[in-house]
Amino acid sequence: MNTTPSWEEDRHRLNQEIEALRERGICYSCHDLATGSIFGQQALIHEDDQFKVVLDQYPRMLGHTIVIYKPHREDISELSDEEVKSLFQRCLQVIKVLKIALHAEKVYLNTMCDGSINHVHIQLFPRYAGDPIGSKRFVLPRGSLENGEELARQIRYALLPILERQEP
Repeated sequence: MNTTPSWEEDRHRLNQEIEALRERGICYSCHDLATGSIFGQQALIHEDDQFKVVLDQYPRMLGHTIVIYKPHREDISELSDEEVKSLFQRCLQVIKVLKIALHAEKVYLNTMCDGSINHVHIQLFPRYAGDPIGSKRFVLPRGSLENGEELARQIRYALLPILERQEP
């Protein structure tokens, strides 16, 4: 008998942990950035002082990526012009890499911060040849991340030259 929890059970447990933190007034993203106790390394693509870029553990499609802005902001409207510029520059870099490394035709960008305690993050949804076009991609059923470390490595490898060219 297999006692390993399914990804659905694992996601349910994760959602319970997140809700317990919210009930205590704790931002789960800040908590995870400080402790790594919720998402762990979550197929890490890149991390620096401002951003953590990861593959979603329960993606809606191949390459579903999350760009987390590390300083706590509940809503994108709370960011300064410089913060917005920095966030969107990083998103653009990752979008270009997803198109190259995963052969995505297009990458949709979405921010969906809802719940009682939010933390700004951007979700990137690749679209591939033959995929349906439009916002329905944002609500596709979730699945389990397969070969996440290898996929993250591919994306990281393609992102590295872009980050190295970036001015300090």
